[in-house]
Amino acid sequence: MTHGIQASKNGSRPLTESDRESALDLLENGLRETPMYSWLLGDDASAQAYRWYGEVLFAEHRHGIRGVFDDADTLIALIATSDPERPAGNVDDDLKARIRQYVRALDGFTDRFTELRRTQKDAAVDDRAIEILFALVHPDHRRGGTLTALVDEVVDRGRREDLPVVAGTADATMSEFYVRKWDALVRGEFTLTDGPTVWIHRVAPPGER
Repeated sequence: MTHGIQASKNGSRPLTESDRESALDLLENGLRETPMYSWLLGDDASAQAYRWYGEVLFAEHRHGIRGVFDDADTLIALIATSDPERPAGNVDDDLKARIRQYVRALDGFTDRFTELRRTQKDAAVDDRAIEILFALVHPDHRRGGTLTALVDEVVDRGRREDLPVVAGTADATMSEFYVRKWDALVRGEFTLTDGPTVWIHRVAPPGER
């Protein structure tokens, strides 16, 4: 049995500030592999830029991030969600200063960020949904069911609370899997300039079934 399968059976737990560096290690590499974030940061973005943006995401969404750990207590996967009832996280002054630094340093970042926010807003399918913002699994622990288990936890929460669940992906294979596994039909999409197409999937709550 691989660590990935074992970890998925053990389930996830909320990440805390003490998990920050481990989460940033995973985010630094995982965001580079995610088409939407690699488009946002640009072709020439450094590893440090990806780690910085991972810091931003961790700070903004820490209260909605859960992680999976292997038998050695190493973080191998994480998922971030948001919903209307959860407040946004706080960005401290040091990170604000580095945000200003990277916004100036990354060519075209401001325009791409503005486009991303606009297209995401235009493609929004349900303002009361639990939204899966991103989910990442370490390469050594993929194909073991860990990602499926993380999404299962979110879908199960939606069923318990009678809330829809929304998730976006730019991966056609993952898009097909959302439909097949969770009956999460495509309800919207957007295509970024010279970038990927993102499909927005929605899992209907029990009250609609």
